[in-house]
Amino acid sequence: MSMRRLNRAGALTIGLALLAAAVAFAPGAGASTPKSVLVFSGGKSFASIYQTDSTGKGLKCLLVGSASPFSKCYGSPSLSRNGKLLAYTLGYKLYVLTRSTGHKTGPLSKGAWLARLSPDGKKVGDLELFPSGYFAVCTFNANGAGTDHGRMGLGTTSSFGFTSDDRVLAAVSDQYDAAAGRWETGIGLMAQDGTGVERWIAFTMGYDLLDPALSPNGKLLAVTRSAPGATEGQIAIYDYATGAFVRTLSTGSTDSGPVWSPDGTRIAFVRGASTSHAHIYTVSATGGSLKSIATGRSVTWGK
Repeated sequence: MSMRRLNRAGALTIGLALLAAAVAFAPGAGASTPKSVLVFSGGKSFASIYQTDSTGKGLKCLLVGSASPFSKCYGSPSLSRNGKLLAYTLGYKLYVLTRSTGHKTGPLSKGAWLARLSPDGKKVGDLELFPSGYFAVCTFNANGAGTDHGRMGLGTTSSFGFTSDDRVLAAVSDQYDAAAGRWETGIGLMAQDGTGVERWIAFTMGYDLLDPALSPNGKLLAVTRSAPGATEGQIAIYDYATGAFVRTLSTGSTDSGPVWSPDGTRIAFVRGASTSHAHIYTVSATGGSLKSIATGRSVTWGK
């Protein structure tokens, strides 16, 4: 599920699932340890964080609380690829949790609307709403080191993700469709000095591309490909090097938030994230039938 900024095209849509107050975090019990885990927002009002294995089995609650007050609501879980770190929001505060020890770093930010952890766990980013009405992506050192936790602002965006070398990929509404008379959203690699898009990665006229997720081998980019102005659509794959469209993986109109499995063979996404019946599915990165995993939002995948 993406956050969409106010831009020359129009409206701001916020579809994040925000979760509730934490109790003790336990990295997991059970007879065997799954090869990978999916962590997501679930439970009543999507107000808890849950975990399941890659087949949808072994469901358990990790963080529990009520849906209000907002200052005690959790949201936007994001795992490092090895599953050792979990980033999340608590109200508007951004934290990073070491799963094995329960050690919490933060708050790294007090204005977070969306959390994303880099694959190697070194960087964490958030979206922050500025008085101008734009969302901007900021990054921090996940261990909290440095002045102001190593904070760096990288420009306005509606959704973002990380490359394997901790660069930021962002959805930016700066592509003008002259035939339709509107601004549309493509995926760009953000400049490290905060000056905006350094290089455009993927763009398809007539669509908005959101929720960029780079494959573990760095060759393919999964996105939400939606009608302009929408935050949900189909899950699509693009070639990262050339920007060429490769394939769609889902045929629905309410899919969003793709994430890769740690081995790069499958993709998880949410169908109906803006509804009360949001559900998580996985699909092969080469296409095929969908596998139902669990009722939930804001899915992330790690070992």
